[in-house]
Amino acid sequence: MDPRLVELYVARGRLRERIGQQRVQLAGTLTSVSRALHTIDRARALWDRARLWVRANPGVVAVAAVAVVVWRPRSILRSVVWGFSTWRSWGRWRDWVRIGLRAL
Repeated sequence: MDPRLVELYVARGRLRERIGQQRVQLAGTLTSVSRALHTIDRARALWDRARLWVRANPGVVAVAAVAVVVWRPRSILRSVVWGFSTWRSWGRWRDWVRIGLRAL
């Protein structure tokens, strides 16, 4: 075999090793960028779903806007917190009843 050709194959092998190492290094570096982009993608998808929901339910949005204008925002916040806690309590109670009835 031609010595120059052997030399080229050896150089090619070294280059491939270096390229492989650089790819591993780049993948490690881009992990944080990938996480950030994934978070941005999720936030954008959430924003798009919210926008579609608002377009599909203009009456609910209008009632909420009127409620904010008519009532004080603090009262609305209290009502939302009360509703959320009631909803969670109902869900816990319902699960407790299901588990209790299964145990019988």
